[in-house]
Amino acid sequence: MLEYGKRGASGWQRPSLRQRAGALGLTLLVELAVLLVVLAFGGAKLRERIVSAAPTSVIFIPNPAPSSAPQRQAERAKGAAKPVVKPQRPLPATPPTPRAELPFVPMSRADLAASDISKLGTAGAPPGTSDTEGASAAAVGEGPGGVTLYNAEWVVEPSDAQLRGYLPRSVDRGSWALIACQTIAHNQVENCAQLGESPRGSGLSKAMRLAAWQFRIRPPRIGGKPMVGAWVRIRIDFSKGEGEE
Repeated sequence: MLEYGKRGASGWQRPSLRQRAGALGLTLLVELAVLLVVLAFGGAKLRERIVSAAPTSVIFIPNPAPSSAPQRQAERAKGAAKPVVKPQRPLPATPPTPRAELPFVPMSRADLAASDISKLGTAGAPPGTSDTEGASAAAVGEGPGGVTLYNAEWVVEPSDAQLRGYLPRSVDRGSWALIACQTIAHNQVENCAQLGESPRGSGLSKAMRLAAWQFRIRPPRIGGKPMVGAWVRIRIDFSKGEGEE
């Protein structure tokens, strides 16, 4: 520890030359140490700045020579995307819808010849059958759609009670109705159509068409065989007027 002076009896004494020289040397050592520290850190930062400040190279690329206008147009035409047109396939033709035709019974020449009632007889009827069952039905005209019609053969004729619910309020004596129906299994008929009536406009043929689901009629026979599906002509005569017994 340095002492700069001593307090005497008469006050502070001035330090000696030796003491002042030692204090100056210590001060210089401290300043030198601080300078070294500053140079050490400052030098590292200076080297980083020098390294980072490397020279930048700039390369100049010359522009390509401009092409002529036709060449530019050709290049644009090649680069442009051409639309691809796909050929359209023609739609398949829709086949025409066949018209619903009423069924008919095909007949050969032999069947037509057998339907001639002038050549029919009872001798050809097979044993155990009636004359009607062994004979062939005769065609009596054409029905809806040109189908062949045969006269109807009743299994059981309809009763007045079966028809009354379909008849108009008044029915004149001598009136009649004519309809055509297709035979089906179990001696029944369907697909009935109106053919005629008397008096005209009386509504009797419509009434019989609606009531035909109750009719029991045998299908016509060709060569002794029942032709289920054949069409028959049904005529109903009203021999009594409404309210007569």
